[in-house]
Amino acid sequence: MLVRRYEPFNDIRRSFDLVNQIINSVEKRTENAGELVDFIPKVNTREGENAYHIEVELPGIKKEDVDVKVDGNILTISGERKLKNEVKEEDYHKIESRYGKFSRSFTLPEKVDVEHIHAEADNGIVEIIIPKLTIDTSSKKIEIK
Repeated sequence: MLVRRYEPFNDIRRSFDLVNQIINSVEKRTENAGELVDFIPKVNTREGENAYHIEVELPGIKKEDVDVKVDGNILTISGERKLKNEVKEEDYHKIESRYGKFSRSFTLPEKVDVEHIHAEADNGIVEIIIPKLTIDTSSKKIEIK
């Protein structure tokens, strides 16, 4: 058996290393040589009695600039939030709004009606309604012939 000296700060040091790795990976993704930064819209999901609902916050984005696609059991919402061209850059001291291309994907449950998925836009919120398949749970006696 190997005897090791207990160092209580090693666990804390590893935790800080992990946090630093996460921060560095986010910074690398958002650095884009002074160009537009990737925009990641916020999403709310909920399950209703007859459908699943995905609400995507897309303020300032026209519904024509948003694509909603289903490929197999993957639903993908993508588009681009563009910086307004008529604004001169020297008018800003700081820009906190995020701009750029975005894409969010969701794995759909097995029993959904893919043919009747639809989306609605209202006040910068795009809601995607994914109807559930109706499954007949009534019992039926089968006669043997």
